Amino acid sequence: MRPRNLAEQVADVIVDGIASGALGPRQRLVETDLAQQLQVSRVPLRESMKMLEAQGILESAPHRGSHVADFDDAKIDHICEARVALEKIALRDAMNVYRKEPERVARLDQIVAAMERAADVLDWTAISKADLAFHREICAASGNDVVITLWETLARHVLIVFGHEIRSEQDAAGMGPQHRRVRDMLLTAGLPALETEIARHITRLRNRRKAGAERRGERA
Repeated sequence: MRPRNLAEQVADVIVDGIASGALGPRQRLVETDLAQQLQVSRVPLRESMKMLEAQGILESAPHRGSHVADFDDAKIDHICEARVALEKIALRDAMNVYRKEPERVARLDQIVAAMERAADVLDWTAISKADLAFHREICAASGNDVVITLWETLARHVLIVFGHEIRSEQDAAGMGPQHRRVRDMLLTAGLPALETEIARHITRLRNRRKAGAERRGERA
């Protein structure tokens, strides 16, 4: 993983603000205010905003400046679909690497341990970032540079999607076991079973939310 330059770090801070709800959908971003709040010059800030616009996280219009894009249900579905496709490709090579180099599994264990510590205190920001770190490590283990690059771009979208999910104390308690299951399957399961599990794992909260909406619609 190459070091992140200042513009990328600023972009990450903006994404953190969107994911946490500090920056809402369609909220306008004023360069002078942001530069002052983040204590950076406007040059890296503009670069970071252009980067996020290219990724579809920010949008801009003539005479209206930049604003936060709306992550509606359709967009979230597309993000989940793309993530499943990328991680299935990563798993194909990563599973072989973990089986040949089991010491690499320790990195996954460290991430899950951090996730469980965050879950104990319901720190959803830390949980979400540990979740991303777990899947980033799998993509890195695959050695597929294209997948890694595309996944890093998508990771910002995924963090925002995490921020849209309504999760409970029970969900927090389940984060560790869910990721340990993926970790164990990387060492023992066949590729078809692993692909099925990663798709279920990635879409679990999304599918539950849809099922809840359908039930509410039936009762209305």
